Amino acid sequence: MVQVILLIILGIDWASGYAIAGYCMTHGVNPYGYSFWQSFGPMAILLVIHFIMKQKIIFNKLTFKYIILSGVTGIVIPNLLIYISANHVPSGLLTILSNISPLFLYMLALLFKEEKFSLIRCSSILIGLIGVILIIADGQQLFKLQLGGAWLFIVLLIPVGYAFSAVYVSKFRPEIGNSLNYALGMLVVSAIFNAPLVYFNQGFYALHSNDINTWLIILEVLLSTLGYVLLFVIIKMVGAVYYTLVNTITALTGIIYGYFIFNQKYSNNIYLAIAFVILALIVLTATQKKAIRHGSRSL
Repeated sequence: MVQVILLIILGIDWASGYAIAGYCMTHGVNPYGYSFWQSFGPMAILLVIHFIMKQKIIFNKLTFKYIILSGVTGIVIPNLLIYISANHVPSGLLTILSNISPLFLYMLALLFKEEKFSLIRCSSILIGLIGVILIIADGQQLFKLQLGGAWLFIVLLIPVGYAFSAVYVSKFRPEIGNSLNYALGMLVVSAIFNAPLVYFNQGFYALHSNDINTWLIILEVLLSTLGYVLLFVIIKMVGAVYYTLVNTITALTGIIYGYFIFNQKYSNNIYLAIAFVILALIVLTATQKKAIRHGSRSL
């Protein structure tokens, strides 16, 4: 029951982040500046928590490699792509396409020999990819003035980064350290990578108390802090099963946000495509549970 509550919280958390980013990117916030705050803010909060809880910051060759790879693939690259794309792709579609990482997770699991071939799971991936193709084909026509023919393809790099990060976080997590240590490490890496990007692109966004963007950035800093810690906690507790469920919750919540908050309405083909993607995510999660009950290894 605890796991279910955590995955729902994390799914809504991630979806809220997409919605907030979509608003800020279309209301004057530079993507590099926004990405900086979403790294530096949670990093500062977790650093304070470390001192309050008297947590040791574990740093050696093994943990250094771990936090670099997980930080770059799990935060730096996906976040920058999300924030840059948010100005060009409706938040509902951005949330859906960013959360198809389970489609790539299974393929990576086969590559790393963490999963056995399953016709049902491969079929579900095919269904999900059909949904993605429908979204891109229909979206190129619907949003061609804003997208310039490329943004939907660029967005697909986001779930690839998330999928690689999830496999790496689960498979290569060092014996030492805890979730707070590694969440902080990832954010330090992200802040270091983002700082020069902000400087050279003159993208710093100054915070002001009478600015709605400022309060949304602060809210997302708090949501991100919670999200990064929950990511490690959930993966450590139950592996990739609940991670894939988080993607489903996030995708559904993102569509709800887009429809009711941003008044984003799509063609029937897009809704059909979204249904294909959601179905694929559900089947992948259900078959992952079945595989674990029969003793297969999870990610």
